[in-house]
Amino acid sequence: MPSSVALALDAVPLGEDLRRPVDYNARLVAEAVVGTLYREAPGEPDPVPGTAVGLRPLDGGLRWRLAPDPRARWSDGVPLLPGHVVSGVRDAAAKDRQLGRFLRPGAEAAVETADGSVEVRLTVPTGFLPALLTLPQLAPLRPGCDAVLGPYMPAEAEPCGGPRLVRQEHAGTEGLPDELRFPVFEDLASAVSAFRAGAVDATPTTGFGVPDALLLADDPDLMARSVSIFASLEFGKRCRRLRGAPGLRAAVARALDPVALAAHANGLLEPAPAPAAALAGLPPVDGPVPWPPDAREVRMVRAELSGEPSVEVAYADFVPNGTVVHGICAQLRRVFGLDFRPRALPYQEYVRAALRGDHSLLYTLTTADYPHPAALLAPWTGGGTYSRVTGFTDRAFDDLFRQAQETTDAAEAAPLWRRAEDRWRQLAPRVPLLRVRAHCLAVPHVREAGLTSSGNFPFHLLSGPAARPSHPTPN
Repeated sequence: MPSSVALALDAVPLGEDLRRPVDYNARLVAEAVVGTLYREAPGEPDPVPGTAVGLRPLDGGLRWRLAPDPRARWSDGVPLLPGHVVSGVRDAAAKDRQLGRFLRPGAEAAVETADGSVEVRLTVPTGFLPALLTLPQLAPLRPGCDAVLGPYMPAEAEPCGGPRLVRQEHAGTEGLPDELRFPVFEDLASAVSAFRAGAVDATPTTGFGVPDALLLADDPDLMARSVSIFASLEFGKRCRRLRGAPGLRAAVARALDPVALAAHANGLLEPAPAPAAALAGLPPVDGPVPWPPDAREVRMVRAELSGEPSVEVAYADFVPNGTVVHGICAQLRRVFGLDFRPRALPYQEYVRAALRGDHSLLYTLTTADYPHPAALLAPWTGGGTYSRVTGFTDRAFDDLFRQAQETTDAAEAAPLWRRAEDRWRQLAPRVPLLRVRAHCLAVPHVREAGLTSSGNFPFHLLSGPAARPSHPTPN
């Protein structure tokens, strides 16, 4: 195994707190540094133990009991203690508004029990706590201490400003590369050239455009995986009347063909009109072929949108967004006979438009923060992030979400999550369309480790299958 592995990034990670990564690149680095209680594993449908063992529900999922892995050590050699787990959960309950909605407030969020285990306490029974525990916000914490629990710890940055990490010997990391480097490249071509020259072991998992995907489709070094990033068409304040009319939004949805949009993306995207079901690995619902909007619906949509000479469909100016939005505009133009025009936005302008709803139509990407349908649907429940931003509220959807949330058996919960998503798709001011497939070139030992559903590298697996940890079986 090489002593150093270099994984290229497309930008320097934002923010300094890896427990609360700001962007995708920061989350990638956090995966190597922060020892989360549970973690995603490539090819596994459910999260697997990280720094916690013995997770089990009590009171129908209102409380959960777990214990620190007795083998886990911080980078200064201190064992992982129950108090560190308690501190991490309480910190998340106090500081993370969306996540804190699931946890009891203050000191009630987590307590150490007499037998040395930790009890996590929730506001309502929650069957998807294992998925929540993959979040770095909930990782163990030692207040006032900069020791880390993951397999790697920060070191002096690369000359380009990208992070550099060194192996944390107390974490049982024998056999892993001694160093992880994250050099930053301004464009994919430069990263590919560095890969060909052996200067990096993987190109960024973002940055492939449609021509790149076509050119490199048969490359033996190509690695591609469906990740939990979903694309939708969102209705903004500039088309307020259409935004507030679920029936007309449904007509717009039926004018769009996700299969055709994905076909023009050369494998960079796949159809996902039901993203929560796709994230759960549920099969598509068999049913009648969707019908196109009828003449009356077309007239009504035209009346709501025809006040301007053209209807803008805005998007963040990154590949392959432009290709997709041109396809969306062509499909809408063909059905409604109006001038739909793409508009590329610089990233910061795109973020402002998305947060304020200050747009007509917006092609937007949403990342599921943890590997579960609730990650996509919870922000739309009453008081959630998207509910507050868009004004969306629906008691029936909240009730369906709660029923699914309170079911701890995954098989029993699956149809409940589908029902909740069906209600959301009928009413939410957006049309879900596609799922992202991350692409990169990688050397064999990186390809063998794989990518998680979140698009992260499982750094603890870089040494190959023989070195994968064997965790005690939960009680």
